Amino acid sequence: MVINHIQSVTQKLVVLMAEEKNKNAPKFVYNCVRCGQYCSKVNGVPVYFDDLSRWRKNGTLSSIAPNIGMDMSQGFPQLVLETKEGETGCPMYDSENKNCQVYHDMPLNCQAYPLGYNGEKYFVTDKACQGLGQGEMTADQLRTQRDAAKVDYEAKVESNTIVPLIYSVIMGDLVDQSRKAMENMSDEQKDQLQDIMKEDED
Repeated sequence: MVINHIQSVTQKLVVLMAEEKNKNAPKFVYNCVRCGQYCSKVNGVPVYFDDLSRWRKNGTLSSIAPNIGMDMSQGFPQLVLETKEGETGCPMYDSENKNCQVYHDMPLNCQAYPLGYNGEKYFVTDKACQGLGQGEMTADQLRTQRDAAKVDYEAKVESNTIVPLIYSVIMGDLVDQSRKAMENMSDEQKDQLQDIMKEDED
């Protein structure tokens, strides 16, 4: 009897403590204010295989593809919407009109912004985002934002596995093509190539 009473009181205390913690915890509220703060400064928006597949199906890939490049800054190949040389921000962002050219079909990473997910918990990816704390957020909107963060995480994991493999296959193929081309070159062509390479080294 005494043990049961202690367990019951302990459980109630745990529930009360959790409720109090939730009351004090800052709530995630986000509404895009179209300020362009992130879009105009980001250097390479991640693009995943799921994005490419979706864009191919809905016919927008051909207009987006010229802006897709390969980023090696993380130590492995990653597809990104590549910032144009001499410019800043996402290439799909119209800074003059503060308008995203693919707003209704944004990359998964942008759909999740500014909420991230690491496989265990959610976190804010950009505390400088001007949309944080703006207005109100319904339970459905929060659920949608969390779902987007999870989808972004899962797509990132999948792409981070596939892209390096494809990259290594392409590079391996290029090495094979180079080797075969070298084998078919005349001695004169090989000498010319060596001269060019020496000039580059100098």
